[in-house]
Amino acid sequence: MARKSRPLKTSFWSDDKVCRLSRDARLTLAGLITMHADDEGRFLATPQAIGGAIYPHDDLPPARIKRWLAEIEAEGMVVVYRVNGGTYGWLRGWARHQTPPHPTPSTIPPPEEAGQNS
Repeated sequence: MARKSRPLKTSFWSDDKVCRLSRDARLTLAGLITMHADDEGRFLATPQAIGGAIYPHDDLPPARIKRWLAEIEAEGMVVVYRVNGGTYGWLRGWARHQTPPHPTPSTIPPPEEAGQNS
């Protein structure tokens, strides 16, 4: 699904949590923010969906994408969750950092904690 690209704050690159990630996990996180997540910070969190959205011309093993996503999740920046057999992700703190001028409501179900920590 094509998304509108959104900018990263310049502070992204010097954030302590971001700096603890491997280079490829940082690139994946940047891609999730700018290209793959919807206007509520939610995204389909399968390796195929992430790879297709962020790395469309790279032949990456699913295990590698899973490892990068797990790094991001371990730093507390992403919540990976399952609803009705689907695997989804949510970028924590999305509402504090992104304010789309004309947001499109998400078609992805929210994680349980989205209302508490958005």
